[in-house]
Amino acid sequence: MRFLLTFATLASTAFAQTVHTVSVGTAGLTFSPASITAKTGDTVQFVFKGGNHTVTQAAFNNPCNPTTKGFFSGFTGAKSETFSIILENTDPIYFYCAQGTHCQLGMVGAINPPSSGNTLAAFKSAANHARTQSTPSSPYGGVISVQGGAVSTAPGAVQSGGGSTTRAATGTGTAAASTSSSQPKPTGNGVMALSGDITNVVMGIFGAIALLV
Repeated sequence: MRFLLTFATLASTAFAQTVHTVSVGTAGLTFSPASITAKTGDTVQFVFKGGNHTVTQAAFNNPCNPTTKGFFSGFTGAKSETFSIILENTDPIYFYCAQGTHCQLGMVGAINPPSSGNTLAAFKSAANHARTQSTPSSPYGGVISVQGGAVSTAPGAVQSGGGSTTRAATGTGTAAASTSSSQPKPTGNGVMALSGDITNVVMGIFGAIALLV
């Protein structure tokens, strides 16, 4: 009985990841919510439903410019898209929109920002005064899902359910693994792939129980 209770506890923990949804540009030049508190293994899903915006990771001390490795969604245009990442830790992550001067105008956000020091408000203030802004050449570090789109010809593209297309965001930085839109499992700096991890955990637990019986 003790082994069964331990298995149930570990299994429930393995499946406890949360999906946090961020709307991009639906209320003007904003991410909503602009600040998220998330745990390791949680998914952050940026939802684009109009306008021409991006979500681009930046270092706190260099707002409006992309990190060498991190994530960049690319420009969405008017398509209905989502861009998803999975957190590999709870370190603060700062991001901005790379369209025009949207960053300087306050279209920035953060994941797990501290309550003092490098806060979201401090990052936004620094972005307001940023003299430079740059954009990566192609998407990377996450998974892009296009609702109602044609199958992407990008390497690793797959057709997912519901008439949507999911393609890995690759380019500068680390390539992302392609998965279905319902369960995105990207890779990259500040994100990680969980493909097979839960299965391995469960199988490992079963193996341990078998040895102890």
